[in-house]
Order: sequence, then structure tokens, then C-alpha cells
Amino acid sequence: MSEQIKRGTLCSLDSLEANEEMYGSATTVETWLVLEYNGRWSGDAFRDSKIPEAVKTAINRYLEGFPNSRIQIVKKQERSGDGIKLFIAHSREKDPVLSEITLGGYEDLLDENIDVIIKDRSSEIKEPTFLICTNGEHDKCCGKFGMPVYLEAAEGAYGQHTWQTTHIGGHRFASTFVCLPHGLYYGRVREGKTAEEIFGGYKNGRIELGSYRGRSCYSAPVQAAEYFLRKETGIREISAFYLRGVKENNGEILVDFYSNLEEKIFGIKVRRLDNAFKILKSCGDKERSFIPQYRLLSIGEA
Repeated sequence: MSEQIKRGTLCSLDSLEANEEMYGSATTVETWLVLEYNGRWSGDAFRDSKIPEAVKTAINRYLEGFPNSRIQIVKKQERSGDGIKLFIAHSREKDPVLSEITLGGYEDLLDENIDVIIKDRSSEIKEPTFLICTNGEHDKCCGKFGMPVYLEAAEGAYGQHTWQTTHIGGHRFASTFVCLPHGLYYGRVREGKTAEEIFGGYKNGRIELGSYRGRSCYSAPVQAAEYFLRKETGIREISAFYLRGVKENNGEILVDFYSNLEEKIFGIKVRRLDNAFKILKSCGDKERSFIPQYRLLSIGEA
């Protein structure tokens, strides 16, 4: 018999009550196209937007050439200025890059122009960009918990670089956001002041581990291993570790990271638990689903 879900149950509160861990939950993304769109957002904002269909087709065709790529729609409470902002981020482990371009119109992204625009190295920027999920049409929790965080952060020191965005994955961790270009995911941030502290740490090259979900260039087990390594060593610098290898044997996953600071390799062994417990993945779900969790087995020099 199906479990009865109380009407109005929020997936973010369901996740909290189940003590779901956030590490290992970031969406794997290496290439981001982040496009300003100030029209009404539906649950699938890009698909249902009034951006010309030919432009949507060109964007989708472009993204097909990159593994683990996605389109994000963004906006501010007030328009960002003349033209339409486009950000392109490559969230690779080494030397991630972020570019900002102002379009005259969406038609600038038709097939004959999109490659030229995106490969223009002169558009690279050094300032980070922060995308806070506020799309309550996709999931109630993102509107309820994401919007207040965005509004407060938008008034803070990094407001110029902070955007509302559509679904980035993991709305049960609302408020959730991503820091570009590195693709660092955070969750369960309920105050803009706290978000601003994370933004400041990120700009200074550091990770705030308490709200950390993972880095988008890594797979889920590697994200979990990185979390355990940073918790064990106390090292928060983003560039302190580089992935050296991943091996899986009999359900155990061994992840090797090279430490730049100590010039040695750490081996982190984790186990994925596929049936740890059931939760609501989204507010609109009719039933709870099993979700994976990662447990640390061992950590030491490889």
C-alpha cells in the first residue's frame, strides 16, 4: 500500500527530518550557459519561455557538444541594464573560467553566431557569479526559502553578481545556490547574511563546509570523498586538492586526491548506501523515494 503523504508537506523539511546529508548531492555540470530572461517562469522556464524557438534549438544543439552541460535562466528583481546578459562558465577542476557577454537580442545566439560569441576570450571576467534557485513554479521550497535569501543577498556586498535562477537540482536543500566559475553547490542556507559570508569565502578561494553540497565537476562519490577529506584535514582552500583517480570494487569506492599543500596523495574509501531511507525528492511527489547516501570507510595516505 502506498504511503500517505500529508498535503502540503515540504520536501526540504522532509529531508531535514530524515537527517539527509547534503554532501555528494551536487548536479554534475562542467559547462554552463546562463541566460537572462525577465519573462514569467514556468516549472520548465527555458522550454516555456518566449525566447525564439530557433534560438532555443541553437542553444540545445551547442550544449550537445559538451558533456555534462546545461542552460540556466536568470533574472534580477530589476533589469540588469541595456541588452541581455549571457554568462558562460567552464567548471573544470583546474583553471575554471567565466565569461560575461551582453547580447543585443536573443537572435545573436543563432547558429552562425553562437560559436564566435562563446569563444571570444576577451569576454572572460574575474568576478564570480552567484545563482540562487528561486523558481517556486518548479518546486515550492525554492520559492519559499530561495527568494528571501536572494532578496537579502541582492542588497549585500555581492548583489551586483547575484541572480535568481531556475532549477539547479536538489530543491529539497532550499535555499540552494551555485558559485561560478568553480561550480560549488551549497544548500540549506536560509539567511542572506549567511549566503553573503559564503560568497565572501568563495571570492577568497575558500569552501564553507557546513553548507557544502559538492563541486559540479565531480561525480557524486567523488564529491562525498572530497567532503570527508576536507573535514578530516581542516583544509578549505578550493585549489588545495586535485583528483587523481577513482576505483570501485564490491560496492566500495576508492578516491585518490593529490594535496598541493602537503605534496602527497590521500586515499578516501566510501560506500554508497542506495536504500538509506525514503524522502520526498520534490514537494509535488506522491510517494517517498529511496535516496543514496555515502559513508566514510577509511581515509589516509595512499
